[in-house]
Amino acid sequence: MFLHNKMDFERFIALRYFWAARKKFFSALLTVISISGIAVGVAALIITISVMNGFQTDIKEKILSLSPHITIYSDSEIPQEALKMDGVLNTSKILYGQMILRKGKNATGVAIKGIIPQDEKKIISLEKILKNKNIGVLKEKTVFLGIELSKNLMVSAGDEVILVSPFGQTSAFGIIPRMEKFTVSDIFDSGMYEYDSSLVYMNFSDANRLFGKESIRGLEIKTDNIFDADKTASAIKNKLGFGYTVKSWSEMNKNLFSALKLEKFVMFLILTLIIIVATFNIISLLLVTTVEKIHSIGVLKAIGTQQLSIMKIFLNLGFIIGTIGTAAGTMLGILISFILKKYKFINLPADVYYIDKLPVKIVFSDIILIIFVSIIITLLAAIYPAWKASRIEPCEAIRYE
Repeated sequence: MFLHNKMDFERFIALRYFWAARKKFFSALLTVISISGIAVGVAALIITISVMNGFQTDIKEKILSLSPHITIYSDSEIPQEALKMDGVLNTSKILYGQMILRKGKNATGVAIKGIIPQDEKKIISLEKILKNKNIGVLKEKTVFLGIELSKNLMVSAGDEVILVSPFGQTSAFGIIPRMEKFTVSDIFDSGMYEYDSSLVYMNFSDANRLFGKESIRGLEIKTDNIFDADKTASAIKNKLGFGYTVKSWSEMNKNLFSALKLEKFVMFLILTLIIIVATFNIISLLLVTTVEKIHSIGVLKAIGTQQLSIMKIFLNLGFIIGTIGTAAGTMLGILISFILKKYKFINLPADVYYIDKLPVKIVFSDIILIIFVSIIITLLAAIYPAWKASRIEPCEAIRYE
């Protein structure tokens, strides 16, 4: 009961000091600056971390919508019998190559992916990003183009384009490139500029005819658990042996996700410095309060208040300021993050950031961590002024008065 009353006493005095600061202009100004500094730092940290989480989640979802769980590359046919193991659900043969796509006077280099439509839709969600939502229209002599590529070449569904293969026939004049006409059967929009501006889907039989032995052969695999893809890929690699390259979706995008994770950590550290800088205002405020309340501290000491209790009073005062600033910053940060997430009014250059809208994902575990770090920093900032106040002697306080 005594300890409980003692804690109430220390908190009560701290609250009295806090409210009394409003009556003096300089102290009130320092209080507002201290709370505002903490609030701005916390809000900036919440918004930035939410945007980084959004980037990580959005890019991962977009990559997975067009990437198989595991891909095997080889110069020769891949024995599918060797893939009959636990974890492997579906497989689909693919061919990769590069060609020149031309429409009138416009031409550009593109990456060609030859697929078997009915097998491919069991691996990735290609139909979801097609304008007409039907992968079955990819017949022979037809192609799917990305939306950015179609804009650059001024091509729409139903138009004819010319594909130029560098692997042609050898003649007395050298190699004659092979050119064939194809019809654009549909346009896809993945939301990722890298895919939408350079990738072309065509029927497997067409790709096999155009590239022949010069293509990169592959086999896409869908597993029963995307998070076990690395483990399954390792088992496949051991089973196939030398001559085959086996990559899981996380391995193929390892650098991108590592960079995003590092960037999130660095941004957390940098913006935490804003909170640390803001706590210098708390130190100044508590030191000024110590000078203003020196007589009050002397009286408390004279009636038997221990140094530890005086120190706790000022720690409580720092905690009150830090909590108000953190609470205000948290509400502001969540509000702005929610507005950014709902209305998506900030556009991004898609060729730089992979995506065209600023993504936001509010993760409450991150917000709790930010609140915890902010309050700990403010408490650490209050230690020195609290210790200084606890060292004041009653006689010194009376003489000062």
